[in-house]
Amino acid sequence: MLTTNTPTGIDSRLSLKPLADALRSTIGEGKRGAAALYAPLLRDLDLRPELLEPHRDAKPLQPHAELVETLLSTIFPPGTSATGDMYAVAIPFSHETIYASDTFRDRFLEANTNCIAEHGDQQNITRAMHKLAYNLILRQFYHWELPATASSVHPFADRETGLTHYLELNLDARFVRVSLSNPDFAMPGEYTTESSLELDDLRASFPIGHFCFEGLIVLNVSDVTADQSITEIKNALLNVRTFSDVTVYDELQHHIQTFLGLPQVTVGITPFFRSGGIYHFSELHYKNSLLFRSPEAQADRTAMARLCQELFSDRAQPMLFQSISEGRRARHPLLPYYYGLGTRSLILCPLLCDDGQLIGLLEISSSEAGYLRYNHLSRIQSAVQLFTLALEKSLEALAQDIDRTIKEHFTAVQPAVEWKFTEAAFAYLQRHQEDETASLPPITFEDVYPLYAQIDVRNSSQERNAAIRRDLVAQLTQAQELLNKAGRSEFPMLKAVRFRVGQYLAALGEGLLSDDELELYNFLQTEVDAVMQHLRRSRPELAAGVDAYLAAIDPQKKVLYHHRRQYEESITRINETLDRFIDREQAQMQKVYPHYFERYVTDGIEFNMYVGQSLAPELPFNEIYVGNLKLWQLTLLTRAALLTQVLEKRLALPLQTTQLILAHSVPISVSFRRKERKFDVDGAYNIRYEIVKKRIDKVKTRSGERLTQPGYVAIVYAQQKELQEYLGYVDYLRSEGLIEGDPEYHELEELQGINGLRAIRLKVHLHEEEQTAPKKGKGISVREGS
Repeated sequence: MLTTNTPTGIDSRLSLKPLADALRSTIGEGKRGAAALYAPLLRDLDLRPELLEPHRDAKPLQPHAELVETLLSTIFPPGTSATGDMYAVAIPFSHETIYASDTFRDRFLEANTNCIAEHGDQQNITRAMHKLAYNLILRQFYHWELPATASSVHPFADRETGLTHYLELNLDARFVRVSLSNPDFAMPGEYTTESSLELDDLRASFPIGHFCFEGLIVLNVSDVTADQSITEIKNALLNVRTFSDVTVYDELQHHIQTFLGLPQVTVGITPFFRSGGIYHFSELHYKNSLLFRSPEAQADRTAMARLCQELFSDRAQPMLFQSISEGRRARHPLLPYYYGLGTRSLILCPLLCDDGQLIGLLEISSSEAGYLRYNHLSRIQSAVQLFTLALEKSLEALAQDIDRTIKEHFTAVQPAVEWKFTEAAFAYLQRHQEDETASLPPITFEDVYPLYAQIDVRNSSQERNAAIRRDLVAQLTQAQELLNKAGRSEFPMLKAVRFRVGQYLAALGEGLLSDDELELYNFLQTEVDAVMQHLRRSRPELAAGVDAYLAAIDPQKKVLYHHRRQYEESITRINETLDRFIDREQAQMQKVYPHYFERYVTDGIEFNMYVGQSLAPELPFNEIYVGNLKLWQLTLLTRAALLTQVLEKRLALPLQTTQLILAHSVPISVSFRRKERKFDVDGAYNIRYEIVKKRIDKVKTRSGERLTQPGYVAIVYAQQKELQEYLGYVDYLRSEGLIEGDPEYHELEELQGINGLRAIRLKVHLHEEEQTAPKKGKGISVREGS
């Protein structure tokens, strides 16, 4: 383990005197049997005083080999085995041994010599020896309580197998004495426990060449391959971000081969990444899997993942297949895939989360039948938890990368379609690692059924303008009264402002244009405000009136904001109430069959839904789920009408809502538009659907009446079969007491090149407020905020 070609640079002498002194001390302590054992040896030694002198090498001891060997054997306990244990006695901090066990000699000494052979970890061994040497200096000269022993672990290549063994080297320097060999060197006056023990600092304070070490050093070597391999595996796994890292994977394979003592095993790791109930796969993340090297297994990787999940659903322990016989292949569905790859002996270790979910497999295989045995199985179990923790960390990092990619390139994603965005991000991350110019794959859902509806605040624009007009008229009127009270004045600006106030009041009596609004706001916030401040200072009799005018002004908006605030608060209250109501009901519908749902809040709420097999590939699809959503949508709108009817009487500004559905019975394709961060239709035919959606909110009937009316739900359709389907739902809702009377049938005006649209209008059975609570068992409550 040491090399004669790389001396430690420490001046040392061989001396038996420290050992002899230690034996005399043992006799002096009166320990039983010590005198009988050691006294004859010490008498023989005293007859040969040259043996107690320091020597550069072991040659002077050779004529007395038997006595020396007997003396040195006292160092080791009686039970020590010369053929099993690895130990030796050497000249301090050198490579020359004077005594060695058979095992030590075979493994570490150069042939036909007493010198320890060169070892690749020589630098670290030398460093360990220097640290021990400085311990001895501080013990002897400064009386520090430091150990006279040192231990270090070093890798050692097995000559036969090529595997790495880890050996712990223990150096025992109890029988070493230190002296100052350079009388001109001045030792530091003090070296306290607060001083540095860093090797470089010690070398600067105590140059090692100024000291001489006499005695002998005892070497004990033990094999710690099992424990150190676990440590090495753990350290390698700490650096794992993804198991697709070939460098880390090769390192892990080597450590497992060392840990098991089997150079001919192949190691694989098959992770299972799942999101939204869907398994996701890529060549990047499965390049180190043994299972997916099988073309048959690759053909249906989702089936393989489920098969593994079922196989280990009630089994957390690794499985050993010493030999993969034909009978075993018939009983275990995974074995044929491994057998086809040349595997004849196999260990499969499930990597399970705390909740029992299988997140991966650790695979250890051999092409030799019977190569893997039960002792290997029991040994690998101690490492399985390390792989589980590392794989969890790797999958969490992958999930974070995917989440970051989705947020960067897409938007907040609904659970129903999260799997698709995950799939796209997963593929993008793989491509981007190989090609930095790679782009995201498109996200498209083919053959989905669209459902569209809106709940709109009736005449919201007119109500907003009316609220603005009332505030402006009130503020201008109050200003005009104050300006009139000011009477004649030598302040010309007052007259000009009074004239313009009169002009604006006259204009507001005829309506309000958007251009007038901005101009008028600026006039009130600057010129009128300046005149009011002037009157407040110059006309004490008007101060109270001016204070009342200014107190009515909103401090943020700088204008009167009473009616406008009532309007905005009423709109907000309607939207928030409907928002909570729809969210609660939508969450229940997602449990029936997953579908995409998005809503937009403006002066009211509009929402899109898409449902189809491509949205939920893991679940069987049937058109009954489309009908179920249509019925739910219609029911929702009738109950929303009931809810806003109750709410209307509680609003600061009473507002009403209208309800509208667009029927569409033909599947369409939708794609996610990254710029707009929303789904949009694909194809020329499908675009017609999107155009109709944008134009029907204010559509009129052939008679010129607005289709949407408060207290009604309107359904726009183009095909007769769509009408028939909804009429079936109408009969049911009438029986439930949600709709009253017969449907009204209407032809609609042409919408910029789109004709042939028709509609039915359904009257909602509106209740008095005290009757708005639904009958028991009717489902949706219409109470505000429910």
